Amino acid sequence: MSKTNSGLVEYAKSKLTLPTIYMLGGFGRPLTQANIDRRVNQLRCTHTINNLARIQAGLGKYCFDCVGLIKGYLWEEAPGVVDYNKPLGSDQNVNMMYGSCPEKGPLSSLPDLPGILVFTEDLGHIGIYVGKDAAGQRQYIESTPAWNKWGVCQSNDTIRKWAFWGKYSFVAYIEPIVEPIITPIKIGDIVYVSGIGRGSSYGTGRSTGIYTNRRMKVIKLLPNAPFSYGCSTNASAPVGEAGANYITAYFRPISVRKG
Repeated sequence: MSKTNSGLVEYAKSKLTLPTIYMLGGFGRPLTQANIDRRVNQLRCTHTINNLARIQAGLGKYCFDCVGLIKGYLWEEAPGVVDYNKPLGSDQNVNMMYGSCPEKGPLSSLPDLPGILVFTEDLGHIGIYVGKDAAGQRQYIESTPAWNKWGVCQSNDTIRKWAFWGKYSFVAYIEPIVEPIITPIKIGDIVYVSGIGRGSSYGTGRSTGIYTNRRMKVIKLLPNAPFSYGCSTNASAPVGEAGANYITAYFRPISVRKG
Protein backbone atom coordinates (compact mmCIF):
# COMPACT_ATOMS: atom_id res chain seq x y z
CA MET A 1 0.00 0.00 0.00
CA SER A 2 1.56 3.28 -1.14
CA LYS A 3 -0.57 5.57 1.04
CA THR A 4 0.96 6.06 4.49
CA ASN A 5 0.11 7.90 7.70
CA SER A 6 3.02 10.32 7.23
CA GLY A 7 1.86 10.99 3.67
CA LEU A 8 -1.64 11.77 4.93
CA VAL A 9 -0.25 14.26 7.45
CA GLU A 10 1.89 16.02 4.84
CA TYR A 11 -1.08 16.15 2.47
CA ALA A 12 -3.35 17.67 5.11
CA LYS A 13 -0.71 20.22 6.13
CA SER A 14 -0.25 21.24 2.50
CA LYS A 15 -3.93 22.19 2.30
CA LEU A 16 -3.54 24.63 5.19
CA THR A 17 -1.54 26.88 2.86
CA LEU A 18 -4.09 26.78 0.01
CA PRO A 19 -7.42 28.61 -0.35
CA THR A 20 -10.11 26.06 0.57
CA ILE A 21 -13.88 26.08 0.92
CA TYR A 22 -16.12 23.70 2.83
CA MET A 23 -19.00 22.14 0.90
CA LEU A 24 -20.51 18.71 1.28
CA GLY A 25 -19.30 16.37 -1.45
CA GLY A 26 -15.97 18.14 -1.90
CA PHE A 27 -12.77 16.11 -2.07
CA GLY A 28 -10.12 18.46 -3.41
CA ARG A 29 -11.23 19.75 -6.80
CA PRO A 30 -11.65 23.50 -7.40
CA LEU A 31 -15.22 24.56 -6.71
CA THR A 32 -17.22 25.37 -9.84
CA GLN A 33 -20.69 26.78 -10.38
CA ALA A 34 -21.71 23.43 -11.83
CA ASN A 35 -20.74 21.73 -8.54
CA ILE A 36 -22.94 24.14 -6.62
CA ASP A 37 -25.86 23.89 -9.05
CA ARG A 38 -25.80 20.09 -8.81
CA ARG A 39 -26.00 20.12 -5.02
CA VAL A 40 -28.74 22.75 -5.03
CA ASN A 41 -30.93 21.71 -7.98
CA GLN A 42 -30.38 17.94 -8.25
CA LEU A 43 -29.41 16.75 -4.78
CA ARG A 44 -31.40 19.43 -2.93
CA CYS A 45 -28.64 19.54 -0.29
CA THR A 46 -30.05 21.47 2.68
CA HIS A 47 -26.63 22.47 3.97
CA THR A 48 -25.59 23.91 0.61
CA ILE A 49 -28.90 25.70 0.11
CA ASN A 50 -28.84 27.24 3.60
CA ASN A 51 -25.24 28.45 3.17
CA LEU A 52 -25.36 29.26 -0.54
CA ALA A 53 -23.93 32.78 -0.32
CA ARG A 54 -20.94 31.67 1.73
CA ILE A 55 -20.21 28.72 -0.53
CA GLN A 56 -20.73 30.78 -3.67
CA ALA A 57 -18.03 33.16 -2.46
CA GLY A 58 -15.59 30.24 -2.53
CA LEU A 59 -15.76 29.64 -6.28
CA GLY A 60 -12.34 28.55 -7.55
CA LYS A 61 -11.07 27.44 -4.14
CA TYR A 62 -10.21 23.83 -3.40
CA CYS A 63 -13.39 22.23 -2.09
CA PHE A 64 -13.46 19.74 0.80
CA ASP A 65 -15.89 18.35 3.31
CA CYS A 66 -14.55 16.51 6.36
CA VAL A 67 -14.25 13.03 4.81
CA GLY A 68 -13.21 14.65 1.54
CA LEU A 69 -9.91 15.67 3.12
CA ILE A 70 -9.05 11.99 3.63
CA LYS A 71 -10.49 10.89 0.27
CA GLY A 72 -8.57 13.68 -1.43
CA TYR A 73 -5.32 12.16 -0.15
CA LEU A 74 -6.27 8.76 -1.51
CA TRP A 75 -7.45 10.06 -4.88
CA GLU A 76 -5.34 13.13 -5.70
CA GLU A 77 -2.93 12.89 -8.64
CA ALA A 78 -1.92 16.59 -8.47
CA PRO A 79 -3.42 19.57 -6.60
CA GLY A 80 -6.96 19.89 -7.90
CA VAL A 81 -6.65 16.81 -10.15
CA VAL A 82 -8.55 14.04 -8.38
CA ASP A 83 -9.36 10.56 -9.71
CA TYR A 84 -12.63 9.54 -8.06
CA ASN A 85 -12.89 6.39 -5.89
CA LYS A 86 -9.42 4.93 -6.40
CA PRO A 87 -8.79 2.56 -4.75
CA LEU A 88 -12.24 1.13 -5.41
CA GLY A 89 -14.47 1.22 -2.37
CA SER A 90 -12.78 4.20 -0.72
CA ASP A 91 -15.70 6.57 -1.30
CA GLN A 92 -16.91 6.30 2.30
CA ASN A 93 -18.75 8.49 4.78
CA VAL A 94 -17.59 9.06 8.36
CA ASN A 95 -19.43 6.04 9.77
CA MET A 96 -18.03 3.77 7.06
CA MET A 97 -14.50 5.06 7.63
CA TYR A 98 -14.77 4.33 11.34
CA GLY A 99 -16.19 0.88 10.62
CA SER A 100 -13.33 0.04 8.27
CA CYS A 101 -10.63 0.87 10.85
CA PRO A 102 -9.09 -2.45 11.98
CA GLU A 103 -7.69 -0.74 15.08
CA LYS A 104 -9.71 1.84 16.99
CA GLY A 105 -10.60 3.01 20.46
CA PRO A 106 -11.67 5.90 22.71
CA LEU A 107 -9.69 9.11 22.43
CA SER A 108 -8.21 8.49 25.89
CA SER A 109 -6.18 5.65 24.34
CA LEU A 110 -5.09 7.58 21.20
CA PRO A 111 -1.62 6.38 20.14
CA ASP A 112 0.89 9.17 19.56
CA LEU A 113 1.08 8.29 15.86
CA PRO A 114 0.39 11.15 13.42
CA GLY A 115 -2.01 10.23 10.63
CA ILE A 116 -4.55 8.44 12.81
CA LEU A 117 -8.15 9.47 12.15
CA VAL A 118 -10.26 11.00 14.91
CA PHE A 119 -14.07 11.02 15.16
CA THR A 120 -16.74 12.90 17.06
CA GLU A 121 -19.01 10.96 19.41
CA ASP A 122 -21.93 10.88 16.95
CA LEU A 123 -19.61 9.73 14.12
CA GLY A 124 -20.75 12.76 12.18
CA HIS A 125 -17.36 14.44 11.77
CA ILE A 126 -13.78 13.36 11.16
CA GLY A 127 -10.28 14.82 11.43
CA ILE A 128 -6.63 13.81 11.28
CA TYR A 129 -4.27 13.70 14.26
CA VAL A 130 -1.01 15.37 13.16
CA GLY A 131 1.11 15.30 16.34
CA LYS A 132 1.79 17.52 19.34
CA ASP A 133 2.90 21.13 19.46
CA ALA A 134 5.84 22.45 21.51
CA ALA A 135 3.64 22.58 24.62
CA GLY A 136 2.62 18.93 24.22
CA GLN A 137 -0.92 19.72 23.10
CA ARG A 138 -2.40 17.37 20.49
CA GLN A 139 -3.05 18.97 17.10
CA TYR A 140 -5.53 17.99 14.40
CA ILE A 141 -6.35 19.06 10.84
CA GLU A 142 -9.93 18.98 9.63
CA SER A 143 -12.21 20.57 7.05
CA THR A 144 -15.13 22.30 8.73
CA PRO A 145 -17.53 25.26 8.56
CA ALA A 146 -17.28 25.56 12.36
CA TRP A 147 -15.78 28.62 14.06
CA ASN A 148 -16.43 30.47 10.77
CA LYS A 149 -13.46 28.67 9.17
CA TRP A 150 -15.24 27.24 6.12
CA GLY A 151 -12.34 25.13 4.94
CA VAL A 152 -9.27 23.19 6.01
CA CYS A 153 -7.95 24.35 9.36
CA GLN A 154 -5.97 23.21 12.40
CA SER A 155 -7.57 22.49 15.77
CA ASN A 156 -6.75 21.00 19.16
CA ASP A 157 -8.49 19.34 22.10
CA THR A 158 -9.65 22.66 23.57
CA ILE A 159 -11.41 23.60 20.33
CA ARG A 160 -12.84 20.31 19.08
CA LYS A 161 -14.06 17.46 21.29
CA TRP A 162 -13.14 14.18 19.62
CA ALA A 163 -14.36 10.88 21.04
CA PHE A 164 -12.71 8.07 19.05
CA TRP A 165 -9.61 7.27 17.01
CA GLY A 166 -8.95 4.72 14.27
CA LYS A 167 -6.25 3.47 11.91
CA TYR A 168 -7.86 3.71 8.48
CA SER A 169 -7.83 0.55 6.38
CA PHE A 170 -6.70 2.38 3.22
CA VAL A 171 -3.61 3.83 4.93
CA ALA A 172 -0.45 1.94 5.97
CA TYR A 173 0.60 3.02 9.47
CA ILE A 174 4.36 2.98 9.95
CA GLU A 175 5.67 3.33 13.47
CA PRO A 176 8.63 5.73 13.83
CA ILE A 177 12.04 4.19 14.47
CA VAL A 178 13.20 5.11 17.96
CA GLU A 179 16.97 5.35 18.13
CA PRO A 180 18.51 4.09 21.37
CA ILE A 181 19.78 6.77 23.75
CA ILE A 182 23.50 6.26 24.23
CA THR A 183 24.89 7.77 27.42
CA PRO A 184 28.37 9.33 26.96
CA ILE A 185 30.99 7.12 28.53
CA LYS A 186 34.61 7.99 29.34
CA ILE A 187 37.75 6.11 30.32
CA GLY A 188 37.59 4.95 33.93
CA ASP A 189 33.79 4.62 34.09
CA ILE A 190 32.32 1.52 35.66
CA VAL A 191 29.74 0.12 33.23
CA TYR A 192 27.44 -2.84 32.73
CA VAL A 193 27.85 -4.81 29.53
CA SER A 194 25.22 -6.92 27.75
CA GLY A 195 26.20 -8.50 24.47
CA ILE A 196 29.09 -10.07 22.60
CA GLY A 197 32.49 -8.39 22.46
CA ARG A 198 35.61 -8.89 20.35
CA GLY A 199 38.59 -10.44 22.07
CA SER A 200 41.56 -8.43 20.77
CA SER A 201 42.61 -4.93 21.78
CA TYR A 202 41.39 -3.35 18.52
CA GLY A 203 38.04 -5.06 18.04
CA THR A 204 39.21 -7.85 15.73
CA GLY A 205 39.85 -11.48 16.62
CA ARG A 206 37.56 -13.97 18.25
CA SER A 207 34.21 -13.25 19.87
CA THR A 208 33.80 -13.34 23.61
CA GLY A 209 30.98 -15.06 25.40
CA ILE A 210 27.59 -13.44 25.72
CA TYR A 211 27.52 -11.09 28.73
CA THR A 212 24.41 -9.94 30.59
CA ASN A 213 24.86 -6.94 32.90
CA ARG A 214 28.55 -7.82 33.40
CA ARG A 215 30.26 -5.19 35.58
CA MET A 216 33.37 -3.88 33.80
CA LYS A 217 35.66 -0.87 33.66
CA VAL A 218 36.23 1.21 30.52
CA ILE A 219 39.97 1.37 29.85
CA LYS A 220 40.18 2.37 26.19
CA LEU A 221 38.06 4.18 23.63
CA LEU A 222 38.00 3.75 19.86
CA PRO A 223 35.16 6.18 19.00
CA ASN A 224 35.37 5.59 15.24
CA ALA A 225 35.32 1.79 15.45
CA PRO A 226 32.19 -0.40 15.55
CA PHE A 227 33.46 -2.03 18.77
CA SER A 228 34.43 1.24 20.41
CA TYR A 229 34.49 0.56 24.16
CA GLY A 230 37.43 -1.43 25.53
CA CYS A 231 36.45 -2.92 28.89
CA SER A 232 38.16 -4.99 31.54
CA THR A 233 36.44 -7.55 33.73
CA ASN A 234 38.77 -6.32 36.49
CA ALA A 235 36.90 -3.27 37.77
CA SER A 236 39.96 -2.19 39.77
CA ALA A 237 42.32 -2.32 36.77
CA PRO A 238 44.53 0.77 36.34
CA VAL A 239 43.68 3.08 33.45
CA GLY A 240 46.04 3.99 30.64
CA GLU A 241 48.16 0.87 30.27
CA ALA A 242 47.27 0.12 26.66
CA GLY A 243 47.93 -3.44 25.58
CA ALA A 244 48.12 -4.92 29.08
CA ASN A 245 46.52 -8.32 29.58
CA TYR A 246 43.57 -7.03 31.59
CA ILE A 247 41.93 -5.83 28.36
CA THR A 248 39.39 -8.56 27.72
CA ALA A 249 37.01 -7.28 25.05
CA TYR A 250 35.72 -4.42 22.96
CA PHE A 251 31.96 -3.74 22.77
CA ARG A 252 29.54 -1.83 20.60
CA PRO A 253 28.09 1.39 22.16
CA ILE A 254 24.60 -0.12 22.43
CA SER A 255 25.99 -2.98 24.56
CA VAL A 256 27.42 -0.72 27.25
CA ARG A 257 25.47 1.30 29.80
CA LYS A 258 26.45 3.28 32.84
CA GLY A 259 25.19 1.95 36.16
